[in-house]
Amino acid sequence: MAVLDNHSWQYAQAGKTLIRLSGFHRNEDMKAIDVLPILKEKVAFLSGGRDRRGGPVLTFPARSNHDRIRPEDLRRLIAYLATIPSEEVARHGFTVIVDMRGSKWDSIKPLLKILQESFPSCIHVALIIKPDNFWQKQRTNFGSSKFEFETVMVSLDGLSKIVDQSQLTADFEGSLEYNHDDWIEVRLSFETFASDAARTLARFEELQETLSQRDLPRDLEGARRLMEDHAGLKKRATKASVEELDAQGRRLLQRLQLQTAGGGSSSESGYRSGGASGDSNDHHHSFNAHVDIHNLVAKVTGLLDKLHGTRQNLQQLWHMRKLKLDQCFQLRLFEQDAEKMFDWIMHNKGLFLTSYTEIGGNHQHAVELQTQHNHFAMNCMITLGNNGTIRVVQDGKVH
Repeated sequence: MAVLDNHSWQYAQAGKTLIRLSGFHRNEDMKAIDVLPILKEKVAFLSGGRDRRGGPVLTFPARSNHDRIRPEDLRRLIAYLATIPSEEVARHGFTVIVDMRGSKWDSIKPLLKILQESFPSCIHVALIIKPDNFWQKQRTNFGSSKFEFETVMVSLDGLSKIVDQSQLTADFEGSLEYNHDDWIEVRLSFETFASDAARTLARFEELQETLSQRDLPRDLEGARRLMEDHAGLKKRATKASVEELDAQGRRLLQRLQLQTAGGGSSSESGYRSGGASGDSNDHHHSFNAHVDIHNLVAKVTGLLDKLHGTRQNLQQLWHMRKLKLDQCFQLRLFEQDAEKMFDWIMHNKGLFLTSYTEIGGNHQHAVELQTQHNHFAMNCMITLGNNGTIRVVQDGKVH
């Protein structure tokens, strides 16, 4: 293990090696509720701070009972926390701060071992804050060469040379405000909203598949039944309620956006960069402290847009499908009526031909018969024309 002094801290800052442990991947399905008991204990937390390279800071605060934490619980916790920063941010590599003040020194090895074996992302460096009376207590080398990431011993003064004070919490004499309980509430609210939105979008997708079907019934009864079924989809498609989800998302956005705007005196999202300096570096660090919040805002906004866009698309699909089903029903109705007409003609054509032989006994009678025949011929032509028109509609719109 390296002990960081005023002359060697630049090495830790400029180191380029990032360790991605083989065999481990980000488990995006993990939720805060899955690790809630140990999460509430504040064994480890993400303050939203960044190191000077832009990498996320994962903190293990000082505690006297590290040995009481079950290794499996700790593995699940760090696996969850590793998924919080975006992959773009995580690619910079995590800076892990382990505060050993007030802790037993022999508890550091199991913690670092778990980080090496189970942390599913890049680790840039592990910064170990020296325990009280370090030089008296630390007499053995616990084999830092066994770890695949750099481990550096630091004091509080040395820590601020690697991570700016604006990115450190008050535990490390920094100005980054962080409220662990609020952070948990935000995560629970976001993950509940995201899960509810995902389920609603899945139902919308099923409806889209149903409404996108192109098959049409080939008989009148089938057309009538399909129209009734389609009417039953109207409430689900055109009145698909996203209002409750929308209100849920808007409340979460308001909470997050209030924080990114710097409003309010409390840390409503869990983290807020302290200080009111207008210096450009302060602004840069303040923005970095809000990167995780900006990511959440983008995710919530994206889900809300997708919910409303998908519902609008469903409404359009429903009306388009209804138009086609109406056309199909009218076509099948005409075909049924035409079939009845053909049956009547075939049944009565013999009688018609045998009885329709009179030509008139005089001129006036012949003119009357000719007029009746012309009317009959015209009606036949109209019927034939209507049949052709319906066929065009069938070929051009229904199929």
